[in-house]
Amino acid sequence: MSQSITRRFTQSGCAVVLAAALAMSGNAPAFAQGNVPEIGEVDQCIPLTRIKRTKAVDNQTIVVEMRGQDGWRKMETASRCIGLKIEDSFSYSTSLTQLCKGDIIRVLGTGGASCGLSQITVISEEDAKALVKKK
Repeated sequence: MSQSITRRFTQSGCAVVLAAALAMSGNAPAFAQGNVPEIGEVDQCIPLTRIKRTKAVDNQTIVVEMRGQDGWRKMETASRCIGLKIEDSFSYSTSLTQLCKGDIIRVLGTGGASCGLSQITVISEEDAKALVKKK
């Protein structure tokens, strides 16, 4: 069964819009509970249900706080995504229960630039806080 998910992340980081029904088929791999990812590890995808909040720190970088022991991620776009930092909100559409490298995000608000995710990296809480502080 095919599924389509559209979510919007705002400054608070909560998923505030679920535009299509999410039919959980159990086919998508989930994060193994209790397995803490290593800093610097590159992820191909992150499960949507594990995303707690997001923060756009510039027009190419999004810091993602994960739920539980899953830590932090740095998502980078392939090129500058105009308006990402100012709007600090984006949407995406996926047929999976994950956000993956290569997926397209769209900046919400003025301009509405669309950008492809090029890398998802596990980072430390300290690195995440330093990125967020860097303005």
